[in-house]
Amino acid sequence: MTIAQLLKQPLVFLDGGTGTMLQARGLKPGERTEVWNIERPEELVALHKSYIEAGADILNTNTFGINKFYYNKNTTYTLADLVKAAVANARKAIEEADAGRDVFVSLDLGPTGEFLEPFGDLTFEEACDNYRQLVQAGQEAGVDSISIETMFSCEEAKAALKACRDCCSLPVLVSFSFSENGRLLSGETVEQAAAAAGEYGAVAVGFNCGFGPEQMKPLASQMLKCTSLPVIVKPNAGLPDTSSGEARYTMKPEEFAGIMEEIVQMGVKVIGGCCGTTPEFIRQLNLRFRGKN
Repeated sequence: MTIAQLLKQPLVFLDGGTGTMLQARGLKPGERTEVWNIERPEELVALHKSYIEAGADILNTNTFGINKFYYNKNTTYTLADLVKAAVANARKAIEEADAGRDVFVSLDLGPTGEFLEPFGDLTFEEACDNYRQLVQAGQEAGVDSISIETMFSCEEAKAALKACRDCCSLPVLVSFSFSENGRLLSGETVEQAAAAAGEYGAVAVGFNCGFGPEQMKPLASQMLKCTSLPVIVKPNAGLPDTSSGEARYTMKPEEFAGIMEEIVQMGVKVIGGCCGTTPEFIRQLNLRFRGKN
């Protein structure tokens, strides 16, 4: 099976949170999760395995925060070192899990943390160059697809998508993180995000992070009306409780799966979780849907 064939299935199951899961495994405040790819690979292998066993079809590599604007200044590891170690950890997890089904590895690309012109100093080409380096390393390491996530602007999403098209022919999934006003931080609408994804050849488009599943329902409804691509929904485990000074996610996996059933009934085809979600959230999605496919 290929990613293209997988996306023709009634439902595709993604994995869940990484950063919040690694915090539970001992990641300290301010510590970069991606360094664990090299320094504590056994933790990443175990995490990926737990998502495979929960029913994930696609594993995102632990590469979300890697970009040349941070790592070239603050670590001794190269971008390629970190990416290749991340891919190796995911591949090892697939081998060890021996799930008896196809499980794919997707290179996870997050925002640079810099603002593109005219809102900041980062040029479109500089953003493209950052993503090209990551995509080239991921392709050399043998990923099956690219997942561009938590995009706050169409321009940065376009830069990442263009970098993918410049470097490879791998399928690319892209998801955006919207604000409470129903727009991206840069002001674009759901319709503009869908158009950007279609223009640059994404194979699926949707949303991750920012909201819980209840708050993502209207966004999903809008996206389904303006694209023929499979729509992705990867919510957080509800809205965080910050009363203690830390973000604590209190939604239960069963409640999450119940709301996701409403989203699937709308026509969403690609589902998973983001911050605060665990393998149990993905397991509950599988328990609810696998018998219905």
